[in-house]
Amino acid sequence: MRVALGRPLALGMLLGASGTLHAAGFHAGLNARGELIVSEQPATGLIAFDPYARRMSHPADRGPRARTEPLDSLLERAAAESGVDRALLHAVVQQESAFNPRAVSPAGAVGLMQLMPATARRFGVRDRFDPAQNLRGGAAYLAWLLTHFNHDLDLALAAYNAGEGSVHRHGNRVPPFAETQAYVQAVKQRYAQ
Repeated sequence: MRVALGRPLALGMLLGASGTLHAAGFHAGLNARGELIVSEQPATGLIAFDPYARRMSHPADRGPRARTEPLDSLLERAAAESGVDRALLHAVVQQESAFNPRAVSPAGAVGLMQLMPATARRFGVRDRFDPAQNLRGGAAYLAWLLTHFNHDLDLALAAYNAGEGSVHRHGNRVPPFAETQAYVQAVKQRYAQ
């Protein structure tokens, strides 16, 4: 059984009087629309739900001027430090986490730019949930990928999604994975807007 609940109701059900999470035997996560899904079985494609995290609204929930105001200066700084075009960095963050700094993928990627533990260590990120560190590390990785693949945007994005080793194993081409191919196209469309 899966149930979609609004946040206030869900929080009331999941949090006890002591403020602790009472979810034994249940799995909870946010779907793509930001609804909390509570299920007796694990569900794929959900973003980890942290009832104690400060709620950050999805950019689509806010007006056009306020799209990512809390992150604008961090994005600007990460883009300037890495040399990655700010619009490209914005497109990757939007695709990776929908600007949710608490996002966690089923594979264990975390934060705004969905950094895996090894990638985070490689680029000096100690706290993958910290937006500034996550953006800085993700931007540095993207800059490295762009240089490594001779500024071929398709290959750099494919490597960001599937790993540079996967791109190399497929003859320096976008791997034939539906997820990776869709990812490259989606980021490029967002970047072109």
